[in-house]
Amino acid sequence: MALLERLCRISPAETRVLQLLLVGASNRAIAAQLRLSPRTVESHVSAMFEKTGCSNRSQLLLWGLRQRSDRGSMHLDTACSNGDGGVGVPGDSAQH
Repeated sequence: MALLERLCRISPAETRVLQLLLVGASNRAIAAQLRLSPRTVESHVSAMFEKTGCSNRSQLLLWGLRQRSDRGSMHLDTACSNGDGGVGVPGDSAQH
């Protein structure tokens, strides 16, 4: 279980990207604002897909919004468990 918890951590860089995704920024806009290459932003988004179990941006955004509302703000050590032993967006039928 410790390995799963470690893999589900969103890094500080991924958190910054996710925060900008949550306000509707494109990968290109995120790259410009964070002074990263667009490919680096894509890599962060892909890593978050893997860590959260999300398979697309919409699911990732819903997951991020839920994390933010559950905790009041985005935490750097946000874990991806949805509380029932699974990962991803709770209630998303595509995840089951």
